[in-house]
Amino acid sequence: MTILTEREAPTPDGIDPARVRRAVRALCTGPALIAADLSAPLLVLPDDAPEGSPLPGAVTLAAVSATVARWAELGIKGVKVFAYGHDRDGRASGATAPGNRMVRTIAAVKATAADTAVTTEVCGCSWTDHSECCLRTGDGGIDLDATYRLMGAMAVQHADAGTDVVSPTAMLDGSIRAVRAALDEAGHRDVGVNPNLALHTGLYGPFKALMATDPRAGHRRGFQLEPGRADRDTIVRARRWITEGADSLTLQPVMTAVDVLVRLRDDQRVPIVAYSTSGEWAALQALGTAGMVEYLAMLKRSGADQILTFAAETAARHLEAPRA
Repeated sequence: MTILTEREAPTPDGIDPARVRRAVRALCTGPALIAADLSAPLLVLPDDAPEGSPLPGAVTLAAVSATVARWAELGIKGVKVFAYGHDRDGRASGATAPGNRMVRTIAAVKATAADTAVTTEVCGCSWTDHSECCLRTGDGGIDLDATYRLMGAMAVQHADAGTDVVSPTAMLDGSIRAVRAALDEAGHRDVGVNPNLALHTGLYGPFKALMATDPRAGHRRGFQLEPGRADRDTIVRARRWITEGADSLTLQPVMTAVDVLVRLRDDQRVPIVAYSTSGEWAALQALGTAGMVEYLAMLKRSGADQILTFAAETAARHLEAPRA
């Protein structure tokens, strides 16, 4: 038998699962994933949309209250609202029309669950007839001034309706500053700004198909970060957004950018939302519910303060279920 001398004996540098009894192990598990860590995308479709959406949370306006009430009962604390635009045109007029689908959804959510945090998408893609994030000039260029005015007007309208946070999507320099200024001027200093750090990916496909936001150009390069440089460019962009007035950040998609999430967490102290996008939903289903929850817990462990996911309801039900 080998006898270890004091010099040779290993020193503890972590939890040895073979030497920790169950009662002690329960003290050392670390922060667990809970339903309050999860937010759910709420995709509001036209009233005549066919039933049976492939994505959870895709509902007509009539079903918003019941959906949000169910989520709140499960402990889900936030929703991010996306609205299928109506009356689309080249200037995204429907985006700021009184009583549009987004405005009515915000009111319905707050009337149903006042304590649910509402974040709203601020972008032209659901409201332009070309499904692009920006407004265009006559010669096809980006009309920055008009786009900034549109984003600011959308943000104010959403804030007037009761949203807690607005989320500018198009990654245009100056856009966060414009949105922040518009909110402040309208007296909404307590409404947060949460811009996206969006990587170019195929993992937005199901959402784009359902919400008719696939741009005429066929891609959004120029409005999203290139994935091959995401580890560097995301940090640069995040710092720029904070300088322009952002209060928090959303990284999307997160399944293929966990390394970026870790680096972003190391660089930033503001709240970070990890968005598990629509294209990830099928993969998460294949994992099964337990695997799905392990994946979401990994995102929390990697630095996410909040996880926006189509799996929110499934995961919350699993977390609520009694354990043997």
